[in-house]
Amino acid sequence: MTEYGLGRLPAKDQRDTRFLMRWSAPIAIAPYRNYRTGPVTAQGNFPHCVGHSWAGFLSSAPLMTEDGPAPEAIYHGAQEHDEWEGTNYDGSSVRGGAKFLQLQGRLSGYLWAFTVEDIERWVLGGNGCVVLGTNWRQGMFDPEKDGRLRLTGPTVGGHAYLLYGMHHARGIARIQNSWSRNWGVNGRAYLSYDDLRTLLSEDGEACTSVEVRP
Repeated sequence: MTEYGLGRLPAKDQRDTRFLMRWSAPIAIAPYRNYRTGPVTAQGNFPHCVGHSWAGFLSSAPLMTEDGPAPEAIYHGAQEHDEWEGTNYDGSSVRGGAKFLQLQGRLSGYLWAFTVEDIERWVLGGNGCVVLGTNWRQGMFDPEKDGRLRLTGPTVGGHAYLLYGMHHARGIARIQNSWSRNWGVNGRAYLSYDDLRTLLSEDGEACTSVEVRP
């Protein structure tokens, strides 16, 4: 599937557990919530998903920033600030993108979640979207007609993408990808909570922030 670039590199850091979403999310949550998002982007076969996912985060509610850095600029900035020396490699970490945007004055800091329950509390609590960084399975390249992603086939790499909505009773998490509107259902798909839980258990993460108003 060379037409679809990936590019998320896992980078575990125990210090992330000191900055968890659950400590900043409200107790009262809605039964479901979908946030308005910016345009679906197209990374092509380049390993720029970290840049595209964070650009999607900035362009989505609550602020829906229109003058944020381009996805490619975020990607290259992420490589400058991620866990590896130089830039002579493909991809970057979700943390690298967050660091770059914080240094650009776009984010006040960043918070983490490693469980579905903590992500749900953040999203349904009205705080905004999150960036997911997970493994990507071969079968996930081709969502079902209704947009469901199933975890079939071998892991083919890592990918970063935007989670913009959750529904507690249905147990689904809605995502926006960066492979154009021709992918999935107008560029979007959804994961069951069980499948998301599996991806998080495989060194997956969710990262978010409170954006800085200009």
